[in-house]
Amino acid sequence: MMNSQIVVESLSPSDLRSATHKLVRRSHGIDAALLVHLGEIDERKLYLEWTFSSMFAFCVGELGFSEDVACNRIDLARAARLMPVILEALRSGQVHLAGLRLLAPHLTTENQEQVLAEAAGKSKRQIEELVARLWPQPPVPTVVRKLPGRPNPAPEASPAFSFGATTPVAQPESPPALALAPPLAPAPRRDERRPVVAPLSEETFKFQFTASRACHDKFREAQDLLRHRIPDGDLGTIVEKALEVLIEQVKKERFATGRKPRQAPVKDADASCSRHIPDAIKREVFERDGGRCTFSDEHGRRCAETGALEFDHRDGFARTRLHRADRIRLLCRGHNQGAADHMYGRAFMERARASVDRLGADPGSPSG
Repeated sequence: MMNSQIVVESLSPSDLRSATHKLVRRSHGIDAALLVHLGEIDERKLYLEWTFSSMFAFCVGELGFSEDVACNRIDLARAARLMPVILEALRSGQVHLAGLRLLAPHLTTENQEQVLAEAAGKSKRQIEELVARLWPQPPVPTVVRKLPGRPNPAPEASPAFSFGATTPVAQPESPPALALAPPLAPAPRRDERRPVVAPLSEETFKFQFTASRACHDKFREAQDLLRHRIPDGDLGTIVEKALEVLIEQVKKERFATGRKPRQAPVKDADASCSRHIPDAIKREVFERDGGRCTFSDEHGRRCAETGALEFDHRDGFARTRLHRADRIRLLCRGHNQGAADHMYGRAFMERARASVDRLGADPGSPSG
């Protein structure tokens, strides 16, 4: 193990990337072979000879799988015996295990090639939407329900409420009717209290989450205030309108969008003593970069991140003290910190971030 670690540490970035790809391709073959073996054990019911009452008990008790992994592998192994194309899709890396688990119940000899081709290279979330588009589910009923009390609630904890929502993709001006998640069981399991965002069809999504008493009260107040616009008080419509306002507000605060345009400083502007970037420059950079991280690798592939974006001064604000739109770009936090490490040195930036963390402040844009 130590020798292996030393070898890996000696690899160049390109060699390390290439070696990792080889390992992934090898793991695809191993996963496919494992499904074949599990399917054969299941078909011959060999687990009974090995003192296990079921294939699930064998996978958990002898192979050491978690309960979720055991269920997923068994289901896929059984599906693959009926439809060997699943093994080929896994072996080639066309579709990952989680995606195949979602697709398997819907595959037929007639649609398998088309569906697997459409799922190729997609994430689990994208495959969930593909399944919902091809095999849509009906909307779920609206409900806002108080959850049963927990055995030992925290002293300051407020009552929890379950909110569920299936919201269509709609224009803000005329949102269609929305539906909310079905009532939870009287004694919800732990996983039923987790937030859920799942597609039901191409245009509708189920939202389900647990909220505080304060959130519940704010929703009821919003219902009352909007009765003249939303007579039925539909939760999904109210949430959609609230999100529109929130997104507009945050964009205005962070990227100065929607504010009264002002002329951006000229390129030879004087040095600034403040790290605050003028609104005109924020707005210009955000619109130019399309609200997305601008980092690109040597092959020209651009980072797809649109969250946790920060303004990065390409030349380092600490060095130039200048705010210029043509020398500022949007980067996600990870790539922004990487740019700072490259410019100022990783050890220096780690000390700087640790100092900021001790003060309890937001590190902001370290390289800017």
